[in-house]
Amino acid sequence: MSKRFKVLSIVGPGRSGTTILGNILGEVPGFFSAGEMRFIWQRGLIERRACGCGVPPPDCSLWSAVFREMAAKGVAVTERGDAAPGSITLDPREIVGWQDELSLLRRRARVLKQFTSRTGWEAFDRYTDLMGRLYESVAEVTGARVLVDTSKRAQDTVVAAQLPSIDHYVLHIVRDPRAVTYSWRRIKQLPGRRDTAMGRKRPLNSVLRWVENCLGAEVLRGRTEPSRWLFMRYEDFAAEPRAAVERIVAFVGENPGLVPFEDNRSLRLTVNHTVSGNSNRFVKGPVTIRADNEWQDRLSTPARLVTTAFSLPFLPRYGYAIWPHDGKTPLRSFSKSEAGD
Repeated sequence: MSKRFKVLSIVGPGRSGTTILGNILGEVPGFFSAGEMRFIWQRGLIERRACGCGVPPPDCSLWSAVFREMAAKGVAVTERGDAAPGSITLDPREIVGWQDELSLLRRRARVLKQFTSRTGWEAFDRYTDLMGRLYESVAEVTGARVLVDTSKRAQDTVVAAQLPSIDHYVLHIVRDPRAVTYSWRRIKQLPGRRDTAMGRKRPLNSVLRWVENCLGAEVLRGRTEPSRWLFMRYEDFAAEPRAAVERIVAFVGENPGLVPFEDNRSLRLTVNHTVSGNSNRFVKGPVTIRADNEWQDRLSTPARLVTTAFSLPFLPRYGYAIWPHDGKTPLRSFSKSEAGD
């Protein structure tokens, strides 16, 4: 039987700093940051987008070893149909079909209720079994005690939460929705793909996705052991990055003294093997973490109004001013009753 390991699922809206945070955690001894693992099938195997090391996962030394380990465990994921005798062969497009079924709006509430090992829902059960084998294979190949998955969505986290072979933890991270709206308007090129940029969103679409993510996270929190749930804001991480990472490492029961910072804000990032995420996952070398507050001066008034109106119920809950007079996001600590920390 494989040795038990931990999975830290990071839940939160896109453009909330989850990629750079995951990469930093991946530098901690005993940790491995996989990026957004839900995209390994579509973006990694079908579209062959680059792993953090710069080559597609099927050609990456680490991920190809993971797929071989999965095949040894009895499940081969391949489009060629050349699995070893006795293995179950899955086409990645079939797996993406399961994901699509679980992601349908009318299905998401049902997914968030699934906290049993078997549900009778074929797509959910087969996908859960597959992800369990994937997590176990990554742990075997990397030797990591803690796997970091930045998939962000609550419904993906539910899958990891019920796997019996892991100790599961959730980090819920949020960012001021107006900063998220502004970030989604920026053009971010994908490295190695000159004519392709990351997707952009209009303010209404951005804030609706932000609200949807927060709603899912709140449901998930109600079904998670309090000792396995940690809340953090991007703004607090950016204000004191070393302290924030130390807190996360201690939260999952590891040694916070091993965080890789050279001072309170700076560290050196090495090559990673994240399968998907913000384009900053390709950054290597010296990095200094600083707050990105450009939105405070450059987000248009209409976009600010739309974003504020639709996110209004969550702003005080997460410690954000409804309309900051000085244009700045207040930074303060949270009590347990405010955000579940």
